[in-house]
Amino acid sequence: MAIFNETGSPLRRYPLDAELLQRESTVGSGARAQPVRLTVSAFCTDELRQIRLAHIRGGSLQVLNFCAFPSLAYGLPSFAADLVTLPGGHLIALDFAPNRDPATDDAFAPGGALAAVYARHRLQLPDGGPIPEAAAKYFSPYFLWSRLPTPESDAVVADAVLQAFDDYLRAYLELVRDATPLEDEATRSAVRKAQLSYARYRAEEDPARPMLTRLFGSDFAERLIHEALFDLPFHLDSDPAVVDSASVDPPSVDSASVDPARDDEQ
Repeated sequence: MAIFNETGSPLRRYPLDAELLQRESTVGSGARAQPVRLTVSAFCTDELRQIRLAHIRGGSLQVLNFCAFPSLAYGLPSFAADLVTLPGGHLIALDFAPNRDPATDDAFAPGGALAAVYARHRLQLPDGGPIPEAAAKYFSPYFLWSRLPTPESDAVVADAVLQAFDDYLRAYLELVRDATPLEDEATRSAVRKAQLSYARYRAEEDPARPMLTRLFGSDFAERLIHEALFDLPFHLDSDPAVVDSASVDPPSVDSASVDPARDDEQ
């Protein structure tokens, strides 16, 4: 997480229930049983309402889900990254999820930084295939999505995939650095509703739900999805009027900046 401090975005802790921060389970049975561990970390900045990382590791399974959701006062896209290793191969997904019309949002300009990053890495990572029609509106024109078989792809993951992740994140943080709050209330309302729509869709259709349920049980899986991974509806549903308020961002636990070196070690 040190990259945030490098780009002038020092992190603060974001409040999550301590019960959701880690969980352990096993895969396999008998002599083949192997431990699996889930860890969740969450942070925020002035511009980003929630930055969270969920990591599952054990046996042949490794899942990294990293998202950054902007403060609802900004028109920034949301950052989304999934790096998944399964017995049959690797799945990679990187994107700036639009919160405004990509046709008019400078973040998605054909000659912009995101377009250049996408073009560079699309050459190295094969297309992962079509996405569901119902989900298409939540992806940008520069959605980098790939499937790689193992073991041939291990070197690609260690090199090309991690470089793509780093380049996408750095391009995103450049947008954050230059962002200013929206002044037009109609635009602010549209952006807030776009974020809420995305969070509800992801919470309802999360492809990780069966895996999380199998590993950690249904009750924990549902709490994790709704209260940590895609928590905006959880914070808003108790008071629908807050969707149209000027600020719906949960307060950070404290105002002290996070030590990135300590968190990168965890």
